[in-house]
Amino acid sequence: MSGPPADLGMRLYGMMQYLMAAYAQQVTPEVPTPRNVVQSQDALDAVLQLAAVIDEATQAGRIDRERGKHAATMLMVIRDFIKPLPQGLAADGVTDNLTQDLEEIVAALRQARNDSGFAG
Repeated sequence: MSGPPADLGMRLYGMMQYLMAAYAQQVTPEVPTPRNVVQSQDALDAVLQLAAVIDEATQAGRIDRERGKHAATMLMVIRDFIKPLPQGLAADGVTDNLTQDLEEIVAALRQARNDSGFAG
């Protein structure tokens, strides 16, 4: 996929910036009625496309490795909500480390939300 037309991409990029600014200013954006446009598979496809961007930029050194890992971690939280991730098996082939990893990162997200008193 070559990407969306420039004006479409800029409008959605602008929406992302608006949401980040609202979060930083602890302002809750309006929540309109559902548009019923994006389906689960569309979201899954978008997650993988974003994962490819994160991986490419991290591997090329354009994003610090720790920032890339953080971005990938946040993306996997989103992915697990949309559709559960496959088991992340430990070397023993039985233990699912991914469940514990998700529990830990979600606990940290919730703690940060509780500490700040604001949700994104």
